[in-house]
Amino acid sequence: MVTELGDGMMLWFSDAQAAVDTCLSMLSRFDAHSMSTLQPLWVRIGLHWGRQTRRRNDLIGHDVNLAARILDQAGPSELLLSEDTIAQLEPGNYQLDEIGPVVMKGIPDPVRLFRAVSI
Repeated sequence: MVTELGDGMMLWFSDAQAAVDTCLSMLSRFDAHSMSTLQPLWVRIGLHWGRQTRRRNDLIGHDVNLAARILDQAGPSELLLSEDTIAQLEPGNYQLDEIGPVVMKGIPDPVRLFRAVSI
């Protein structure tokens, strides 16, 4: 499922591993394009694994809001994951670096975030 949000998108995956693999592949392609054209495409990605509620063609709920807050923490060409997402993953061709518990607007408790980098 894809929802367009202004100049951004919300993608829903039924599998956390597929989400991480897809997002790392997207970042790699955006980076390659940026290098070949000298016009950077600064894409930021935040992933959270949790429950969502469907309302017509949209997803809503606390976990959807948390994913958006994680995205807000990401820098250009960066993929940030929640601890709940990490718990769903198998080892892969990526490295996970903890960036620590982060306090986010509207989220009552700090959230442990990790940066995923292709290796």
